[in-house]
Amino acid sequence: MRGHWVNEAQRDLNAVMTQSHVSKTEMSIFGGDLSDFNRRDEVIALLSNEGYKTGRLPQRGPMPGSRLPFVLAVIALLPFASKAPAQATVIALRGATVHTATGAVIRNGIVLIRDGKIADVGANVSVPADARVIDLAGKEIIPGMVDNHSHIGAAPEDLNEQAVSFGPQHRMVDALNPDDRGWKPAADAGVTTVVTGTGSGEVSSGEAAVVKTYGPEFSKRILKEVGGLKIAMGRKRPDRPPSTSPAVTAGLRAMFIHAREYMDAWSRWEAGGKQGAPPARDLGMETVARVLRHEDYVRAHVHSASDIMALLKLKDEFGFDLALHHSTEAYKVADEIAKRHVDVVGMPLFVRIGLKEEIMRSPVTLWKAGVLYAFHTDDPVVQSKWFRYCGAMAVRYGLPEEEALKGLTINAAKIARVADRVGSIERGKDADIVVLDGPWFEPKTRVDLVYVDGNVAYDRAKEGK
Repeated sequence: MRGHWVNEAQRDLNAVMTQSHVSKTEMSIFGGDLSDFNRRDEVIALLSNEGYKTGRLPQRGPMPGSRLPFVLAVIALLPFASKAPAQATVIALRGATVHTATGAVIRNGIVLIRDGKIADVGANVSVPADARVIDLAGKEIIPGMVDNHSHIGAAPEDLNEQAVSFGPQHRMVDALNPDDRGWKPAADAGVTTVVTGTGSGEVSSGEAAVVKTYGPEFSKRILKEVGGLKIAMGRKRPDRPPSTSPAVTAGLRAMFIHAREYMDAWSRWEAGGKQGAPPARDLGMETVARVLRHEDYVRAHVHSASDIMALLKLKDEFGFDLALHHSTEAYKVADEIAKRHVDVVGMPLFVRIGLKEEIMRSPVTLWKAGVLYAFHTDDPVVQSKWFRYCGAMAVRYGLPEEEALKGLTINAAKIARVADRVGSIERGKDADIVVLDGPWFEPKTRVDLVYVDGNVAYDRAKEGK
């Protein structure tokens, strides 16, 4: 409330001050000296009831409506407008079934949001007297969903540098557009965080970014500017080498060897007291070096079992952290993936379900093998609004409901290395929350509300979708 009327007051002040001289006498319109007059209740009453429209001050008699802009301008100058501490914003979501993605389902639960964070969650949460309580009886709450493989946020023309095969130094964050049309549909569907990155036209196309899909200040929406190095296994364009799977694997091996040599050159220069000229900088090798130092990880576009095994051998050789993406035939080598503690971001892709039954069962097969598994849309391949149903298809093929939800939320956040902020409903985490009118995996269920950092990103009651 306070922020609303102070902002309006400031706007009117700017207009009034350009047209008239504000004298000290005029500053006494409320009666008495401003410094010792308690006006907070009067001001709130003025701006929250008919006084706002008529210009009447409670118990102070009528005031012409034409004076209202000046009154607002005076309010902006009052001591309490600038000196009073900001009031904590507290919201209590009460009565829904809460799926935290990390613990047991909470029936008739309460999620308490304070200053954009989850302050508490449970069945017996104490709700402060000043909290805004939202009754969600009969609804279901899940964490804001995390799509671990997307391409929204940038122009398609910026996703692949076709002139080169190896571009690890390219960064998706440098191409992100705050006004991209992909953000809103994702947020409206409850996808509150995406790992969005470059394409698969190159063998190594650069670093992804981890970004929230909604928020007033774009720089604060970026959770990670460096969110995984993209490589793409398999055959490439026949008119430009490398074009075969063995050539791609050999090129990646050479890239990692070169990065090791680059790291060694810098280590020798530093160990020698930094005497002489330092090694020439190479932005691509610096990127790969961060991966070899475990400061970043590889997110690999891969489909066939043979390419997966070639990549796992590269991991054995160079020791980098790895997540397999798409992973169409990962089910064929589930044990090999599991014993190396490699993560998988995989099938099914909802609306692209013309796949073999074994592929559709990939989530449950890999889960049983002990692999950390998450879903993705590859948007625009599949639009973000269908993301929830990727998990629903996995339920249809045997994955337990709560495990499938993890694949849409906390598992995806863990793989993206942002699970300290998002992916579950726990104390201290960002208040990214989705309210649904039924079970999350049911096709007929619709999103009612989406919160990102405690702010309403989508309200179906207002948008009518």
